Amino acid sequence: MDLEQQLAGVPLLSGLEPRVKRRLAAIGKHRSYRADEEIVREGSTGTALYVILSGHVRVERGGNKVAEMDAGDFFGELALIEEHERTATVVATEPTDCLLFPAWEFTSLLKEHPEIAVPIMRELIARSHRTEQHRA
Repeated sequence: MDLEQQLAGVPLLSGLEPRVKRRLAAIGKHRSYRADEEIVREGSTGTALYVILSGHVRVERGGNKVAEMDAGDFFGELALIEEHERTATVVATEPTDCLLFPAWEFTSLLKEHPEIAVPIMRELIARSHRTEQHRA
């Protein structure tokens, strides 16, 4: 399966026009991670948005597991949107492939195609609701 087809299966990107998906496939950087390999570290500078193409990750804050993510999920958006340090550590729990969108390219893409922001906002709201329910 080529990268454009994989992107079509990612809920964050599935509703985008084919030309936008082609652009994403062209600018994204493919990275593979081993099981137990740290992908991003809490407190580090956010440099990219990550979309999980295959595999599974664990999200930790302060050393405590707060979430798990699978293919189609994304992370790293908060550090790009708010331009601050990473709020969590993300560790691959099995071999995991991600597509990274460097900050400056992602920001440029958002300006050209603001419709990309809608699914990101929906997911951020859903995560916020899950966190609130977990605390209750």
